[in-house]
Amino acid sequence: MRPLSALLVALLFVSAAVAPAAGWSASATQQQTAAPPAPRVATIENTTNHLTIPDTEVRTSSFNESGIDVGTAVAAGSTSLHQRHEAAAFESRFGRLDSEFERTQHIRRALSSIETEEAELDRRQQTAIRRYANGEITATEFLRARSMVDTESRELAQRLNRVKSTAEIAPDYSTSDRMTTRMNNIFGNLRTLQGPVGEQLTESMSGAGGADVVYLESSTDAYMLATIDGSQYVRETRLGSQRASNRTDAFAEADGDRLVAAVERGRELYPWTYQRQLPSVNAYGDTGIYRLAAQTSNGQLTFFLDGGTTNVFYELQHRDLNSVRTTDTETAFEDGLRVTIDQSYETGPLVMSVVEEESSEPVDGTVEINGQTVGRTGSNGHLWTVQPRGSYTINVTTENGTEVSVPVVPE
Repeated sequence: MRPLSALLVALLFVSAAVAPAAGWSASATQQQTAAPPAPRVATIENTTNHLTIPDTEVRTSSFNESGIDVGTAVAAGSTSLHQRHEAAAFESRFGRLDSEFERTQHIRRALSSIETEEAELDRRQQTAIRRYANGEITATEFLRARSMVDTESRELAQRLNRVKSTAEIAPDYSTSDRMTTRMNNIFGNLRTLQGPVGEQLTESMSGAGGADVVYLESSTDAYMLATIDGSQYVRETRLGSQRASNRTDAFAEADGDRLVAAVERGRELYPWTYQRQLPSVNAYGDTGIYRLAAQTSNGQLTFFLDGGTTNVFYELQHRDLNSVRTTDTETAFEDGLRVTIDQSYETGPLVMSVVEEESSEPVDGTVEINGQTVGRTGSNGHLWTVQPRGSYTINVTTENGTEVSVPVVPE
């Protein structure tokens, strides 16, 4: 877990020692005016729960191969150059200004520009989600859009950091509390546009490694991306309906400290994680965005609570594959091969193996799920991938042309 300030450590220890085992108390007025929707965090036995799109809202789901995309790579590079140029121009201009008033105005103009660009990124992402769910763009086009939003938000955050640090180190100058809050607001909004799968998509499209195959689900206002990255299962989920920036922040209105209230809300949603690690917590200005992060024995969890709904609206997970407990196994025998499929949970990690039935020697083969290529079993005969929702069919084609089809109906 990242180091915390002394104040935050104190708050968290107070939370663990004196807060109720479950639940938190808001004022009666707040409870009446902002009754939160039912949380959409799925319970997973013996591991961390996860944010999910409800079954009834899922419009699309697919596996998608990711690879070099020259257009996206060029656009990402151009974005980086533009933001660095803007940051350098800000620093140069700031250094030539003498009065506190001029410097403050210069910072305000820079923040307004960054705010405008952040709002445009959010709009672009929401538009891409909706259009993909409605069949107006392809999965490939959506993944490009997601990649660029991730890239541009990271570059904007770097630019904002340079604005902030320039103001902090300037002699005889300090930012007001109001301006500091404004910066933190922007940081919070940008942070929720950045994710590990989005970053891997950019790396893959730029030829720098990254994700080979990404599983994608969407509704009209939500998306979920999951992939296998080396020895980890990586997932990011955003539910637009659970972010209500125009509502009163219920955690700020709660009895006691707002950080403690947010921590206790997280306890209700992720009990398994809290039994093993109390998360760190950050509040971003007055946005009503709360970031909580915990490291456990099986990976990392980062989730963002919205003060208006009190629910998780964005979640990032890294799960170590060696900690995955399979719940169901499907085995098929055909043409001298044995195919074994070990499942965990819907949209979670799945591992399969292909071996020769008599000798148990591993067999290399191309694997498809519902007709979409997800990878190869390789020289060790094993492949980790993502388990889709509901029933699905796995097809394996070996190098000598043998084909095995395994229908899977999860219990």
